[in-house]
Amino acid sequence: MPLTSSAVDAFGVVTLVLVILLCLVGVCCVAYVLYFRSKIRKEQLVALRDFNSLWIVRIILIVFAILWGLGELLRLPLLRREGWLLHSLSFQWQANMCRAYILISLGFLEPCYFLTALFLVHGSLRNAPFTPRKSWNGKVIALILIFCLPVFLLQLFLVVISPSFEFRHGYDEKDEGYGKLPKYFTRTFMEMGPSPEAAEHVAVCTYPLLSTLVLALFGCFYIIYFLYLGWRLFTLVINRRLQLRVYGLVIGVVFLLPVHVLFLGFSVLSTPSEPIFEALGFMGFLTVLLCTTVGEGILVIRPIADALAVRWVFESSEKKRKLSVEVVQSEPLLVPLSSLSVFGTDRDDGALLSSQGFLRSAVGHVDRDTDSMIKEVSLEPMGDSSSYHDRNGILISSPDSPELPGKPLVSHSLHSLV
Repeated sequence: MPLTSSAVDAFGVVTLVLVILLCLVGVCCVAYVLYFRSKIRKEQLVALRDFNSLWIVRIILIVFAILWGLGELLRLPLLRREGWLLHSLSFQWQANMCRAYILISLGFLEPCYFLTALFLVHGSLRNAPFTPRKSWNGKVIALILIFCLPVFLLQLFLVVISPSFEFRHGYDEKDEGYGKLPKYFTRTFMEMGPSPEAAEHVAVCTYPLLSTLVLALFGCFYIIYFLYLGWRLFTLVINRRLQLRVYGLVIGVVFLLPVHVLFLGFSVLSTPSEPIFEALGFMGFLTVLLCTTVGEGILVIRPIADALAVRWVFESSEKKRKLSVEVVQSEPLLVPLSSLSVFGTDRDDGALLSSQGFLRSAVGHVDRDTDSMIKEVSLEPMGDSSSYHDRNGILISSPDSPELPGKPLVSHSLHSLV
């Protein structure tokens, strides 16, 4: 049933629409990151400048997601129909497109995307996460390429180098599998005969099982280390909403990546360009699309949105209280930015901007007769201020005040694990 099924066309149209939406969302996310950076530089927000130190890595994460989505278009049978983009290409060029799709998507873009997300999570746990800021962005890019290189080289050998020797006298489907393995272990495309809508032979892309096994091997090592980082981060984050973000990211990656590999592996049991094959390929595409959505939402959008919200509340509270804040240069933050550097903050995460200069100005307005009392400052992105027990706010006390019961928002051990 080469290129004639309406179900195959439906999967192709839906994939095309989702790729367009992915690209539009990605462009908006890049603009959002650049807007946040320009606002920090314009208003000289020192604390948020450190918070946004990994802005280049965030943009790289989005770019990999966009490129992966565009690469998925190379495999669509819909684009090989008459009147579409790839129909005018010869059979040899269509076959090369299928090889390029396996090499680029499974060998480079997918591993690079997952590795970028991994380093963003790791950035919240490393020692001195913001010093030096500029050099660490370059190190992350280099490490991503280095760790992706083994997967890329294996896919290059299986998809390009080995077939070039095997079919140096011309392509013959009987020689697939090196004469010893089933064809689906090495076949990157399948030749479909002429149909009423296609007068020439068409190359339909497939997923070679050996390439899928290479991705599965990468996924095994990746998931083990990602679970380790997720466990470390979860033990350091006390706020419930931040814990939910960690849960969502870890479960999304740990569950969706193996499911993606399974869909690609089971696709060898059906014939290319049939509805079952296209359904399995579409589900494999959908799992990675969900991973990119979760990654961009948790690692890019929410942290920036929370930082802007906390900044707005801080400015509003300053205007309401009409405090004359003394300018204290190079004052360290009372609460380290470790776990907040990637996952952002929550309603009660006003401690992000509670520097010692703000503490002195707040405590200085307390009556001298109540010097031993504790000044409670609760910064909420929405709603009015409330007590710690009612709304789980932030208690900021004088250095001479007694220690308060209960847990802080972020573990005090974060300063050694950032």
